[in-house]
Amino acid sequence: MAKLAETAEIELKIRLASENVAKMQVWLNSLPNATHHQVVLGNTYYDTPERFFAHEQMGLRMRTANTRYEMTLKTAGKVVDGVHIRPEYNLPLNEPKPDFAQLNAYFQLGFENAAQINAELLPTFSTDFTRHIWLVNYQQSQIEIALDQGNIRNPLGECEICELEFELKTGQVKDILALIAQMPVMQGIWFSDLSKAQRGYYLGQAVKFSEEIAKSLRADSLLKQEALLADYIREYPENSAYLSALNQLLKTEFNWAQMQAYLKSPTYFAQNLARLTQRYAG
Repeated sequence: MAKLAETAEIELKIRLASENVAKMQVWLNSLPNATHHQVVLGNTYYDTPERFFAHEQMGLRMRTANTRYEMTLKTAGKVVDGVHIRPEYNLPLNEPKPDFAQLNAYFQLGFENAAQINAELLPTFSTDFTRHIWLVNYQQSQIEIALDQGNIRNPLGECEICELEFELKTGQVKDILALIAQMPVMQGIWFSDLSKAQRGYYLGQAVKFSEEIAKSLRADSLLKQEALLADYIREYPENSAYLSALNQLLKTEFNWAQMQAYLKSPTYFAQNLARLTQRYAG
């Protein structure tokens, strides 16, 4: 078998209200020079009882796709305005059971306690969804667009997956942004910094998300603070302190319901797209 390698995944995540899927599919199917297929993906995320991977801002996933099994370790990387740039390590396996010690040895990751971690692994949540995939040649880049629809489940409940992921296969991020600028935009569409794994960890545990926000408000950039506050306010219980903080950052005076609507509006989406386009221009 050829030596596997670390890959640097560069993708941009956009969440959708489910009523917008049909219109988005029409646009995706109209893209020139595109190929399309679909796959049903079952994913189980594992962690230790002490949440080793969660604390390290990593995710360990077992994926089943058409009776094939793959283990993936996604590291923290960085996320800016919905653009996710992070190293990941993928290892095919013969059964749907994680083997972190094997992955650690294969990629020489340097986890001295890999065997102990592997022995303690427990399933923590699942993300099961149908993925429609379009591979698009656009300007100087090849871009994979995935439309994911399904559910995230953990022992505390479940929530919907309805999102687009634009992954750069070859080329430049600015071409993804130029393609997104051609996309139909309606109420109920927004950039998100939250991965499916983060949503799985936070599901039913708003306090854990609040702990992450508290750390961000002490140390992170204003853009990162804005993104976390926005992701919280869209979907989690009302919090007057977070509303006040985001109103201050955005120079607005919205109540909770108004802010929730604004954060899913075409206006806010366009502002974020313009900010990203400026950052990755040139």
